[in-house]
Amino acid sequence: MKLIPFKEQHIPILTNWIKDEDTLLKFAGIAFDYPLTREQMLSYTQKHPERLIYLGIDDKNKPLAYGEVIPQKDDSARLGHLLIGESQNRGKGLGKQLINLLIAQAKLELSIKRMDLYLLSTNKVAAQCYLKYGFQFVDNDFSITYKNQSYPILKMTMPL
Repeated sequence: MKLIPFKEQHIPILTNWIKDEDTLLKFAGIAFDYPLTREQMLSYTQKHPERLIYLGIDDKNKPLAYGEVIPQKDDSARLGHLLIGESQNRGKGLGKQLINLLIAQAKLELSIKRMDLYLLSTNKVAAQCYLKYGFQFVDNDFSITYKNQSYPILKMTMPL
């Protein structure tokens, strides 16, 4: 896998990957409304020009994944909105590859010393991936509310 900057022409790829509300909630929390639309993504990217947003592609330029690096204070960044696109590609180690590439890009462009991320407490598959990679849970007292249901948010961090 390699990363290319996410561009407007890639939006249909991402919107096609988000097949249901649960996927969108795991992908982006409450940042977007289902269904994810071109207009929402354009507004989001215009509102957050500081974010490093990428599409992960294979050696034949086939889109595989989406991910963001969100600059933070104190020489750190946060991984955000990570998604292995097609469900049949999940569970094959592509998440680890995506994390590797995003962290390398963040080190190169932002000179960071720590990477953080947040995830829904119910997203056990993602948590296991991040733990295997070397992220550790840290105290966090934060939750989101979606459709009158509260979802605890976990925070993970890793020194680089």
